[in-house]
Amino acid sequence: MRIKKCKVCGFPYWLARSLRWTGNGTITIKRRPDFRTLLIEADYLSEIFDRIEEALGVSIHHIVFEAQRNAAKDVIEGNIGWARFAIRHIPGMRRLIITYFNRMASWSGQGYAETVSDGGKGTGAAIIRNPFNRDIMAAVIVGALESLDEMPYGFRWEKRGGDDVIVVEPSEKRPEISQRLTFTIPPAKPGSRRYQACPGCGVPVLLNSMEWREDEGIIMDTRRGVRMVILEIYTTSVVLRELARELGEDVYPVIVDAQRQFSLTHIRGEFLSGGEPGEGFDKDAFYRDVLDSLALRGQGNPVFWSMEDGRFTVSVENPHNEYILAGHLSALYELAEGRRPEVTWESPDPASVTFTLSA
Repeated sequence: MRIKKCKVCGFPYWLARSLRWTGNGTITIKRRPDFRTLLIEADYLSEIFDRIEEALGVSIHHIVFEAQRNAAKDVIEGNIGWARFAIRHIPGMRRLIITYFNRMASWSGQGYAETVSDGGKGTGAAIIRNPFNRDIMAAVIVGALESLDEMPYGFRWEKRGGDDVIVVEPSEKRPEISQRLTFTIPPAKPGSRRYQACPGCGVPVLLNSMEWREDEGIIMDTRRGVRMVILEIYTTSVVLRELARELGEDVYPVIVDAQRQFSLTHIRGEFLSGGEPGEGFDKDAFYRDVLDSLALRGQGNPVFWSMEDGRFTVSVENPHNEYILAGHLSALYELAEGRRPEVTWESPDPASVTFTLSA
């Protein structure tokens, strides 16, 4: 499963043609400019959701699965809607699309997928290796097939030899909760952020440390030794909204703290060489570099920040999720100032959030 890569920076041409790094802190799908993606650590969702489960003492796996199933279905429909007639009427077209699904999983770093049987709107099976998250990848597969065949599916896992195999088969209907886990896409504000572009493929040169291991279904940030993944942004927001619906708004501080703990580790590893600020530490540069990385990865556009008398203020346009960003900024403040902050925020409009952090 070879990926044709840019000879200058090594970024896959298919992804370079499919994704667009905008000037407003978003990464969008060119065929669906209203649909956003993230380039994020592969353990991001797993760790955040595990921390939330541990703190709450309840399982949220069913919510995560249904939210991801809906998001995957919508992504695929946006990409193959133009080919509906061909899929239904041209022999072999459905198999070709499924092969494309398998390659897309590898190209996005979600894992390696290989179809071993395809019943054609019936039971099918695929080998799955190195999934970034087993439950979420199963939801992606089920959602993709539901979009392709326009019918509900269920799944189960089997062990065949040394491989994990997902078996997907038609089901009567989706669970009731799935109908609630929809999402809307607010219009994004324009922005003026600019990136130095690779002369070979146009992708920001700051991403030249990414390495695609296509036969493993893995993307590695070789500079940090961290696995990365390309995901849509909506699963997190939908899951957190549903948690608040089921458990009440007291869940939000748990979410913020789960993200704070996750971000402490990853900010240290990326910007502090795994340690704490040392002698000659440039605090302003630290704040600036961490905030700039949000936009590069599609998490939003920090358009203003200031530090005055221990009060850190940040305005972010097109935020991917305010609770996740609150936790991330809390970790940033804690590492820079050596004190854990309190964080509050307000939204002057649907596409903007202003955060205030103080010790």
